Amino acid sequence: MGKRSGAKFNDEPKKRKKKGSKVFKFFRYMFIYMIIGTLITVPTLMYIDKFIYNLSQSSINGNIVDPNSNKNNATLTNALNIKIDEEAESVQYSYDNKYYTYLKDSKIYVNDLETGENLTIIEDESPICYFNLLYDKNLLMYFTEYEGRYASTLTLYTYDLDTERTNEFNTFTVYNFSRIKDMSMSPIINIIYINVETQTQYSTNNVIYKIDLFNNMSQVRSGLIVEEMLMLQHKDRVYYEDTKYNIYSGGYYYLDIFDEDVQMIGIDQDDNLYFLSTDPKDTVYVVKDNEVIDIIELSDSDVVTTYTNYEGVYVIYPTYILNVAGENPYKRIGKLSKYVTFEAVKDNIMYLRTTENQLIRTELLEN
Repeated sequence: MGKRSGAKFNDEPKKRKKKGSKVFKFFRYMFIYMIIGTLITVPTLMYIDKFIYNLSQSSINGNIVDPNSNKNNATLTNALNIKIDEEAESVQYSYDNKYYTYLKDSKIYVNDLETGENLTIIEDESPICYFNLLYDKNLLMYFTEYEGRYASTLTLYTYDLDTERTNEFNTFTVYNFSRIKDMSMSPIINIIYINVETQTQYSTNNVIYKIDLFNNMSQVRSGLIVEEMLMLQHKDRVYYEDTKYNIYSGGYYYLDIFDEDVQMIGIDQDDNLYFLSTDPKDTVYVVKDNEVIDIIELSDSDVVTTYTNYEGVYVIYPTYILNVAGENPYKRIGKLSKYVTFEAVKDNIMYLRTTENQLIRTELLEN
C-alpha cells in the first residue's frame, strides 16, 4: 500500500493522495485477479464435478440416471443409492448382483443391492470371525470362534442367501489362534483351503488346512507367513506365496519358473494362474500346469491393486482398469478417478466406493 519509511510530514497531503491512488490500484488488480481466477477455476471444478457425476451414475442398459432423483422412472431401478456402513468389514458382492454382505460386531449383514435394505443378520452364540461369499452361487461360508484358555474352537457353517438355510460342517481346535487370513474353495470339487494365523508372545505363524468332500481335515503347510493363496477349481492343487515372493504348489513344491520376483494376482475359469512382476509392476505371467504359457507386457507400472473373481483377473490403475484374463488384456474396460476406490467386479458390473462411502455401480466395456 505504499512505502511508509520515506514519508515526510510536510508532504502529507501529496503523499496521502499518492497512497490513496495505490490503494485503488491494489484493489483494482485484486478484483481483476479474482475474476481471472474464477474464470479458470470454476470450469475446472465443473469439469471435475461432471466427471464424478457421470462416474456415479449407473450406465446399465445404456441408461444414465440420477440416483438422487425422485422421479418415477423405470431406469431408476438400475441406480444405487447405498452408503456403506463405516464400520463394515470385508464387504463382498454376490455373483448375480443381488446382495452385498459385510461383517460388523461379529455378525454378517446381508443387504439388498438395489435398495440397500437389510434383509437378514447372521449371528451365532459364538462370534463370527470370518466369512466368504462364493463366486458362483449365493452361498456364504463362515467361521465362528469359541475362545478357550489356550485354544480356540472354530466351526464352519454355510448359509444360503436365497433359502436362508444354515448348515454346520467341520469343527476343529487351533492353539494360539489369532485370525483366519484367507480361504480358497472349489465348489466344483468341494475342497476348501484355509490360511490360519497363530500368534504367541514371541512369534507369528501361518497354517494352511485342507477340508475335503468327506469333511476330513488335514494340515498342509506350517512355519511361514502366507501372503496370497489360491486353489485350482478343477483339480486339487493349492498355490501360495510367502513374504519373500516365493511361490509354492501343494505342500512344499517350490515353483522355480520366474526370473524375477512376482506376486500371485488371480486365476481364471480355465485354471490359468496370473502373476505380476513386483519391481516394476509391468509384466504379467500366465501359468498353466506349472509352466509359463504367456507373458503380457503392460504399458504402465503404477498399479494400485489387483482383483480376481475366478473368471477375470483385473489390474487396477489410478484412472482405468484392465482384465488381463480377457480376450484383449490391453483394453481399458473401466474408468476410475482419485475420488473413488475400486471394490469388486461381478459379471460385467464394477463396484466403486466414493470417499463418502457411497456405492457406485457401472457397466464394464469389455462385454
